[in-house]
Amino acid sequence: MEKSRRSKIGLVVGVLLLVLLGVALWYFLVLGRHKVKPPPPAEPVAAVAVKLQDVPVYIDALGTVTPTRTVTVISQVDGILSTVEFKEGQQVRKGQVIARIDDRALKAQLAVAKGTLVHDQALLSNAVRDLARYRELIKVGSTTQQTLDTQASLVQQLQGTVASDQGSVQNLEVQVSYCTITSPVDGVVGLRLVDPGNYVTTTATTGIAVITQMTPATVVFAVPEDDLGAINQAMAKGVVTVLAYDRNKHNLLATGALLALDNQVDTSTGTIKVKAQFDDSGKALFPNQFVNARLKADTLTQITVVPTRAIQHGSKGDFVFVVVDPGNKVSLRNVKTGPATGDVSAILDNGVKQGEQIVTEGADKLDDGSAVKVVAQ
Repeated sequence: MEKSRRSKIGLVVGVLLLVLLGVALWYFLVLGRHKVKPPPPAEPVAAVAVKLQDVPVYIDALGTVTPTRTVTVISQVDGILSTVEFKEGQQVRKGQVIARIDDRALKAQLAVAKGTLVHDQALLSNAVRDLARYRELIKVGSTTQQTLDTQASLVQQLQGTVASDQGSVQNLEVQVSYCTITSPVDGVVGLRLVDPGNYVTTTATTGIAVITQMTPATVVFAVPEDDLGAINQAMAKGVVTVLAYDRNKHNLLATGALLALDNQVDTSTGTIKVKAQFDDSGKALFPNQFVNARLKADTLTQITVVPTRAIQHGSKGDFVFVVVDPGNKVSLRNVKTGPATGDVSAILDNGVKQGEQIVTEGADKLDDGSAVKVVAQ
């Protein structure tokens, strides 16, 4: 009897335990689903206000610095190069003596030519006086007309001889002047190509030195033909500014102006060459140096701008996070970005408005509607 009673009690306890276990399981499976989860913590972000600003529109291209003039100095007479009066890399002025050629032989020829000129001038002077006498004598019948005509022809012949002598003298004077070689331009002399003591000729192609006019410097670069309209419109408004940056686009080397457009498009590349001039570049631009040219084609006046670092890139295009709902959440907005200047980019489609707060830091952890806490402006 006692044993049967204990069995019944154990059975009841087992059933109660199963009921309690079932209730607990139902609570966690059913009621646990409807339990309200706590909201996620707000993400700390930095934000700035959208501003209005003038933004320049640039056309960027890789350019090459070209000198205004490059002159290869070649001797205009044959002779021994006696002296070189410049240092390699020296700045020279127009008319400055840079080399001399042995001129002794030419001076001797010049002396002979001058002597011949004096001799023929004396003969001409005597013939002119004789012609005057014959003209007086023929009036009284003391000479013949043939003698007078012969003397007149002799005077003309001697006049021609004197003129020829004068030409020879002038030619030799020019040849002697060529022995003193001067710089034809202001510029910088390159490396010396011929040493003193060498025999130089007028047929040499290497020359004695190369002089490059450094200022004003010019930069030639190619732009796509699609930009021709914008460039022509900019030229119609006035001077078009061109900036020259170094290879890394970090340092501004010089500021100049658009000088000219080429007269045709290169059909193989679809580009047209542009030349800009830099009057005050100093030594910042060096011939054949590669630079990054930026041609200012237009200026967007008072357009909305946001920091470039605030712009995110996705599969549907560029977007930004705008702080809304009294600073508690963010809204994802797709935007159309325009030209950039400094560290800000223009927004072309009115995707944001002046004064709105744009997330600049911490955007990588956000989604549309995420809770945020602005910790830095």
